[in-house]
Amino acid sequence: MPAVRIRHVLITDDRGDALATYLAARRSDLDSRVRTASTLTESDPQWADALVGFATPISLDRSSIRWVHSTGAGVDGLLGGKRWPDGVTLTRTTGALGARMAEYCVGHALAVTQRIREFHCDQRAGRWAPVEPGTLQGTTAVIIGTGSVGSAIATRFAALGCSTIGVSRSGQPTPPFDHVHPVGGLTDTVTEARWLVLAAPLTAETRGLVGAAVLGGCRDTVVINVARGGLLDTAALLDALALGTVTAAVLDVFDTEPLPPDSPLWRSPDVVITPHIAGVTHVEEAGAAFLDALTHLESDRRPPSAVDPTRGY
Repeated sequence: MPAVRIRHVLITDDRGDALATYLAARRSDLDSRVRTASTLTESDPQWADALVGFATPISLDRSSIRWVHSTGAGVDGLLGGKRWPDGVTLTRTTGALGARMAEYCVGHALAVTQRIREFHCDQRAGRWAPVEPGTLQGTTAVIIGTGSVGSAIATRFAALGCSTIGVSRSGQPTPPFDHVHPVGGLTDTVTEARWLVLAAPLTAETRGLVGAAVLGGCRDTVVINVARGGLLDTAALLDALALGTVTAAVLDVFDTEPLPPDSPLWRSPDVVITPHIAGVTHVEEAGAAFLDALTHLESDRRPPSAVDPTRGY
Protein backbone atom coordinates (compact mmCIF):
# COMPACT_ATOMS: atom_id res chain seq x y z
CA MET A 1 0.00 0.00 0.00
CA PRO A 2 1.77 3.21 -1.14
CA ALA A 3 2.23 5.97 1.41
CA VAL A 4 -0.38 8.70 1.12
CA ARG A 5 -0.34 12.37 1.96
CA ILE A 6 -3.58 13.55 3.54
CA ARG A 7 -4.21 17.23 4.14
CA HIS A 8 -7.83 17.89 3.15
CA VAL A 9 -10.53 15.97 5.02
CA LEU A 10 -14.18 16.10 4.00
CA ILE A 11 -16.49 15.14 6.91
CA THR A 12 -20.11 14.19 6.20
CA ASP A 13 -20.97 12.53 9.51
CA ASP A 14 -23.90 13.92 11.53
CA ARG A 15 -21.41 14.89 14.25
CA GLY A 16 -19.07 16.54 11.78
CA ASP A 17 -18.35 19.68 13.78
CA ALA A 18 -17.31 17.68 16.84
CA LEU A 19 -15.12 15.40 14.70
CA ALA A 20 -13.47 18.38 13.03
CA THR A 21 -12.72 19.89 16.44
CA TYR A 22 -11.27 16.59 17.67
CA LEU A 23 -8.96 16.28 14.64
CA ALA A 24 -7.88 19.94 14.71
CA ALA A 25 -6.76 19.59 18.33
CA ARG A 26 -4.49 16.68 17.45
CA ARG A 27 -3.39 17.33 13.87
CA SER A 28 -3.26 21.04 13.13
CA ASP A 29 -1.89 20.28 9.68
CA LEU A 30 -5.22 18.80 8.60
CA ASP A 31 -7.79 21.06 6.96
CA SER A 32 -11.33 19.81 7.51
CA ARG A 33 -14.59 20.73 5.82
CA VAL A 34 -17.88 19.69 7.38
CA ARG A 35 -20.72 19.17 4.93
CA THR A 36 -24.27 17.83 4.93
CA ALA A 37 -26.28 16.62 1.95
CA SER A 38 -27.69 20.13 1.54
CA THR A 39 -24.38 22.01 1.91
CA LEU A 40 -22.11 19.73 -0.13
CA THR A 41 -20.71 21.56 -3.18
CA GLU A 42 -19.39 20.25 -6.49
CA SER A 43 -15.88 21.40 -5.59
CA ASP A 44 -15.70 19.52 -2.27
CA PRO A 45 -14.91 16.06 -3.77
CA GLN A 46 -12.15 17.60 -5.87
CA TRP A 47 -10.69 19.39 -2.85
CA ALA A 48 -10.66 16.43 -0.47
CA ASP A 49 -7.96 13.79 -0.01
CA ALA A 50 -10.07 11.83 2.51
CA LEU A 51 -13.75 11.37 3.31
CA VAL A 52 -15.04 10.63 6.82
CA GLY A 53 -18.65 9.54 7.26
CA PHE A 54 -21.16 6.72 7.48
CA ALA A 55 -22.35 6.82 3.86
CA THR A 56 -20.93 8.03 0.56
CA PRO A 57 -22.78 11.17 -0.56
CA ILE A 58 -20.68 11.55 -3.71
CA SER A 59 -19.20 9.56 -6.57
CA LEU A 60 -15.65 8.65 -5.61
CA ASP A 61 -14.75 7.97 -9.23
CA ARG A 62 -15.02 11.68 -9.98
CA SER A 63 -13.08 12.92 -6.99
CA SER A 64 -9.57 13.32 -5.62
CA ILE A 65 -10.45 11.23 -2.57
CA ARG A 66 -8.08 8.33 -1.99
CA TRP A 67 -9.17 7.24 1.46
CA VAL A 68 -12.60 6.79 3.04
CA HIS A 69 -12.99 6.24 6.78
CA SER A 70 -16.26 4.91 8.20
CA THR A 71 -17.37 6.42 11.50
CA GLY A 72 -19.05 3.09 12.29
CA ALA A 73 -18.05 -0.56 12.28
CA GLY A 74 -20.26 -1.34 9.29
CA VAL A 75 -19.35 -0.12 5.82
CA ASP A 76 -22.41 -1.21 3.80
CA GLY A 77 -23.64 2.38 3.70
CA LEU A 78 -20.37 3.42 2.09
CA LEU A 79 -20.12 0.54 -0.35
CA GLY A 80 -23.72 0.94 -1.44
CA GLY A 81 -23.64 -2.22 -3.53
CA LYS A 82 -21.46 -0.52 -6.14
CA ARG A 83 -17.99 -1.31 -7.43
CA TRP A 84 -15.42 0.23 -5.14
CA PRO A 85 -12.94 2.34 -7.13
CA ASP A 86 -9.38 1.11 -7.46
CA GLY A 87 -6.82 2.98 -5.41
CA VAL A 88 -9.24 4.13 -2.68
CA THR A 89 -8.53 2.73 0.79
CA LEU A 90 -11.47 1.96 3.06
CA THR A 91 -11.13 1.81 6.86
CA ARG A 92 -13.63 1.61 9.72
CA THR A 93 -14.16 2.40 13.40
CA THR A 94 -14.63 -0.32 15.98
CA GLY A 95 -13.53 1.16 19.30
CA ALA A 96 -15.50 -0.31 22.19
CA LEU A 97 -18.54 -1.09 20.07
CA GLY A 98 -18.22 -4.81 20.75
CA ALA A 99 -18.35 -4.35 24.50
CA ARG A 100 -21.40 -2.07 24.34
CA MET A 101 -23.26 -4.32 21.92
CA ALA A 102 -22.43 -7.35 24.07
CA GLU A 103 -23.98 -5.69 27.13
CA TYR A 104 -27.06 -4.85 25.07
CA CYS A 105 -27.47 -8.49 24.02
CA VAL A 106 -26.88 -9.94 27.48
CA GLY A 107 -29.11 -7.30 29.06
CA HIS A 108 -32.04 -8.20 26.85
CA ALA A 109 -31.40 -11.92 27.31
CA LEU A 110 -31.51 -11.40 31.08
CA ALA A 111 -34.73 -9.43 30.70
CA VAL A 112 -36.23 -12.52 29.05
CA THR A 113 -34.99 -15.07 31.58
CA GLN A 114 -35.88 -12.85 34.55
CA ARG A 115 -39.35 -12.22 33.06
CA ILE A 116 -38.93 -8.47 33.53
CA ARG A 117 -41.58 -7.49 30.99
CA GLU A 118 -44.14 -9.87 32.50
CA PHE A 119 -43.52 -8.67 36.04
CA HIS A 120 -43.72 -5.06 34.90
CA CYS A 121 -47.10 -5.75 33.33
CA ASP A 122 -48.23 -7.47 36.53
CA GLN A 123 -47.12 -4.47 38.56
CA ARG A 124 -49.04 -2.04 36.38
CA ALA A 125 -52.11 -4.24 36.70
CA GLY A 126 -51.71 -4.62 40.48
CA ARG A 127 -51.47 -8.37 39.98
CA TRP A 128 -49.50 -10.71 42.29
CA ALA A 129 -48.53 -13.66 40.08
CA PRO A 130 -45.38 -15.48 41.24
CA VAL A 131 -43.54 -17.23 38.41
CA GLU A 132 -39.99 -18.52 38.86
CA PRO A 133 -37.46 -16.73 36.64
CA GLY A 134 -35.20 -18.71 34.36
CA THR A 135 -31.42 -18.46 34.04
CA LEU A 136 -28.91 -17.82 31.29
CA GLN A 137 -26.62 -20.49 32.70
CA GLY A 138 -26.82 -23.69 30.72
CA THR A 139 -28.34 -22.12 27.61
CA THR A 140 -26.69 -21.83 24.21
CA ALA A 141 -25.98 -18.67 22.25
CA VAL A 142 -25.48 -19.05 18.50
CA ILE A 143 -23.75 -15.92 17.25
CA ILE A 144 -23.58 -15.17 13.53
CA GLY A 145 -20.32 -13.34 13.02
CA THR A 146 -17.05 -14.14 14.81
CA GLY A 147 -15.29 -10.81 14.42
CA SER A 148 -14.62 -8.29 17.19
CA VAL A 149 -18.31 -7.69 17.91
CA GLY A 150 -19.34 -11.34 17.82
CA SER A 151 -16.37 -12.31 19.99
CA ALA A 152 -17.25 -9.69 22.60
CA ILE A 153 -20.83 -10.98 22.69
CA ALA A 154 -19.60 -14.56 23.10
CA THR A 155 -17.34 -13.53 25.99
CA ARG A 156 -20.24 -11.94 27.89
CA PHE A 157 -22.58 -14.89 27.39
CA ALA A 158 -19.84 -17.34 28.39
CA ALA A 159 -19.19 -15.39 31.58
CA LEU A 160 -22.78 -16.14 32.62
CA GLY A 161 -22.45 -19.86 32.01
CA CYS A 162 -23.70 -20.10 28.43
CA SER A 163 -22.31 -22.29 25.68
CA THR A 164 -21.31 -20.24 22.65
CA ILE A 165 -21.38 -21.31 19.02
CA GLY A 166 -20.01 -18.99 16.38
CA VAL A 167 -21.05 -19.01 12.74
CA SER A 168 -18.61 -17.79 10.10
CA ARG A 169 -17.79 -18.28 6.43
CA SER A 170 -14.98 -20.71 7.13
CA GLY A 171 -16.15 -22.37 10.34
CA GLN A 172 -12.56 -22.22 11.62
CA PRO A 173 -12.05 -22.41 15.42
CA THR A 174 -12.02 -18.91 16.87
CA PRO A 175 -11.52 -17.95 20.53
CA PRO A 176 -13.52 -17.32 22.67
CA PHE A 177 -16.22 -19.47 21.04
CA ASP A 178 -16.70 -23.01 22.28
CA HIS A 179 -17.36 -24.10 18.70
CA VAL A 180 -17.53 -22.42 15.31
CA HIS A 181 -19.65 -23.78 12.45
CA PRO A 182 -19.63 -22.77 8.78
CA VAL A 183 -22.48 -20.57 7.62
CA GLY A 184 -23.57 -23.30 5.20
CA GLY A 185 -24.74 -25.36 8.18
CA LEU A 186 -26.67 -22.55 9.86
CA THR A 187 -30.07 -24.24 9.50
CA ASP A 188 -28.82 -27.22 11.50
CA THR A 189 -26.86 -25.08 13.98
CA VAL A 190 -29.85 -22.98 15.07
CA THR A 191 -31.61 -26.03 16.49
CA GLU A 192 -29.28 -25.63 19.49
CA ALA A 193 -29.93 -21.93 19.98
CA ARG A 194 -31.81 -20.40 22.87
CA TRP A 195 -30.29 -17.10 21.72
CA LEU A 196 -29.66 -16.42 18.03
CA VAL A 197 -27.57 -13.25 17.80
CA LEU A 198 -26.91 -11.52 14.48
CA ALA A 199 -23.55 -9.75 14.58
CA ALA A 200 -22.23 -10.13 11.02
CA PRO A 201 -21.62 -7.42 8.42
CA LEU A 202 -24.21 -6.88 5.70
CA THR A 203 -22.82 -8.12 2.38
CA ALA A 204 -24.24 -9.65 -0.77
CA GLU A 205 -23.71 -13.06 0.86
CA THR A 206 -25.37 -12.25 4.19
CA ARG A 207 -28.38 -10.27 2.95
CA GLY A 208 -31.49 -12.26 3.87
CA LEU A 209 -29.33 -14.93 5.51
CA VAL A 210 -31.74 -15.45 8.40
CA GLY A 211 -34.91 -16.31 6.54
CA ALA A 212 -37.67 -18.92 6.58
CA ALA A 213 -35.36 -21.94 6.38
CA VAL A 214 -33.16 -20.83 9.27
CA LEU A 215 -35.99 -19.56 11.47
CA GLY A 216 -37.95 -22.74 10.78
CA GLY A 217 -35.12 -24.71 12.39
CA CYS A 218 -35.32 -22.74 15.63
CA ARG A 219 -36.73 -24.23 18.81
CA ASP A 220 -37.88 -21.82 21.54
CA THR A 221 -35.33 -19.30 20.28
CA VAL A 222 -34.95 -15.59 20.96
CA VAL A 223 -33.56 -13.65 17.99
CA ILE A 224 -31.38 -10.61 18.76
CA ASN A 225 -30.28 -8.45 15.82
CA VAL A 226 -27.57 -5.85 16.43
CA ALA A 227 -25.99 -6.13 12.97
CA ARG A 228 -28.04 -4.82 10.04
CA GLY A 229 -31.71 -5.15 9.23
CA GLY A 230 -30.90 -6.67 5.86
CA LEU A 231 -29.60 -9.89 7.43
CA LEU A 232 -33.06 -10.78 8.73
CA ASP A 233 -36.20 -11.55 6.70
CA THR A 234 -38.87 -9.64 8.64
CA ALA A 235 -41.82 -11.50 7.12
CA ALA A 236 -40.20 -14.85 7.95
CA LEU A 237 -39.54 -13.65 11.50
CA LEU A 238 -43.19 -12.73 12.02
CA ASP A 239 -44.22 -16.13 10.67
CA ALA A 240 -41.78 -17.88 13.04
CA LEU A 241 -43.14 -15.88 15.98
CA ALA A 242 -46.69 -16.90 15.04
CA LEU A 243 -45.63 -20.56 14.82
CA GLY A 244 -43.67 -20.41 18.08
CA THR A 245 -40.34 -21.62 16.71
CA VAL A 246 -39.09 -18.17 17.66
CA THR A 247 -40.55 -17.03 20.99
CA ALA A 248 -39.27 -13.45 21.02
CA ALA A 249 -37.15 -11.00 19.06
CA VAL A 250 -35.04 -8.03 20.10
CA LEU A 251 -34.37 -5.77 17.14
CA ASP A 252 -32.07 -2.75 17.09
CA VAL A 253 -31.62 -2.47 13.32
CA PHE A 254 -34.04 -2.46 10.38
CA ASP A 255 -34.11 -2.37 6.58
CA THR A 256 -35.62 1.11 6.75
CA GLU A 257 -34.67 3.46 9.58
CA PRO A 258 -36.47 5.03 11.32
CA LEU A 259 -38.80 2.03 11.34
CA PRO A 260 -41.97 3.11 9.47
CA PRO A 261 -45.09 3.60 11.64
CA ASP A 262 -47.00 1.02 9.59
CA SER A 263 -44.46 -1.77 10.18
CA PRO A 264 -46.15 -4.82 11.75
CA LEU A 265 -43.14 -5.14 14.05
CA TRP A 266 -44.51 -2.28 16.17
CA ARG A 267 -47.66 -4.27 16.87
CA SER A 268 -46.04 -7.63 17.64
CA PRO A 269 -46.20 -8.29 21.41
CA ASP A 270 -43.18 -10.58 21.25
CA VAL A 271 -40.86 -8.02 19.63
CA VAL A 272 -38.74 -5.46 21.47
CA ILE A 273 -37.71 -2.52 19.28
CA THR A 274 -34.84 -0.14 20.01
CA PRO A 275 -33.75 2.74 17.70
CA HIS A 276 -30.30 1.58 16.53
CA ILE A 277 -28.58 2.37 19.82
CA ALA A 278 -26.87 -0.92 20.72
CA GLY A 279 -23.47 0.24 19.49
CA VAL A 280 -23.34 4.00 19.01
CA THR A 281 -19.88 5.18 17.98
CA HIS A 282 -18.50 7.99 20.14
CA VAL A 283 -16.85 10.96 18.43
CA GLU A 284 -13.59 10.22 20.27
CA GLU A 285 -13.60 6.64 18.98
CA ALA A 286 -14.17 7.69 15.37
CA GLY A 287 -11.52 10.40 15.63
CA ALA A 288 -8.95 8.12 17.23
CA ALA A 289 -9.59 5.39 14.66
CA PHE A 290 -9.14 7.91 11.84
CA LEU A 291 -5.85 9.17 13.24
CA ASP A 292 -4.55 5.65 13.86
CA ALA A 293 -5.33 4.66 10.27
CA LEU A 294 -3.75 7.89 9.03
CA THR A 295 -0.51 7.11 10.88
CA HIS A 296 -0.34 3.75 9.14
CA LEU A 297 -1.13 5.17 5.70
CA GLU A 298 1.46 7.91 6.04
CA SER A 299 4.14 5.33 6.79
CA ASP A 300 3.17 3.01 3.94
CA ARG A 301 1.53 0.40 6.18
CA ARG A 302 -1.87 -1.25 5.91
CA PRO A 303 -4.12 -0.05 8.77
CA PRO A 304 -5.49 -2.81 11.01
CA SER A 305 -8.91 -1.26 10.42
CA ALA A 306 -8.69 -1.64 6.63
CA VAL A 307 -11.67 -3.25 4.91
CA ASP A 308 -11.70 -5.49 1.84
CA PRO A 309 -14.40 -3.82 -0.30
CA THR A 310 -15.04 -7.03 -2.23
CA ARG A 311 -15.96 -8.85 0.99
CA GLY A 312 -17.54 -5.92 2.79
CA TYR A 313 -15.54 -6.31 6.00
